[in-house]
Amino acid sequence: MAVVMDFGNEKISNRLIVSGLFWGLAFRLLGEGSAGVVHFLVNISIPVILLFLLFQMRAVGAGDIKLFSVAGGFLTTKQLLYVMLAAFAAGAAIGLIKLVYRVKTTGYQFGTITVIHFSTAILIGYFVIVWGCGIA
Repeated sequence: MAVVMDFGNEKISNRLIVSGLFWGLAFRLLGEGSAGVVHFLVNISIPVILLFLLFQMRAVGAGDIKLFSVAGGFLTTKQLLYVMLAAFAAGAAIGLIKLVYRVKTTGYQFGTITVIHFSTAILIGYFVIVWGCGIA
């Protein structure tokens, strides 16, 4: 849903984020009891802390950070860090592909910016780590 929203209006709905956080907390409570609340709070905070500087530099958007936080609500800390790493690798690959395509079709234009919908990279990172590689 977040990827569709990101492509549609370049924003991820806060309602979707809150819903994801709610379900992440619910699953943590069901699986770990009250200790799950601490793990949940730690994991949703990690993306905010690690990506704040990139947000200030406008390299990632607030919706992307919130989406990482939602993922953190469902994942272990190790899985979350791997998902973040995989997402940045996927984002770099997507950006490179878009850049090469732009150069091939319109020629090199100095000063142009290649924008990607980073929610796609987050989704790819999630699939690769959680369903693909079997890490953690």
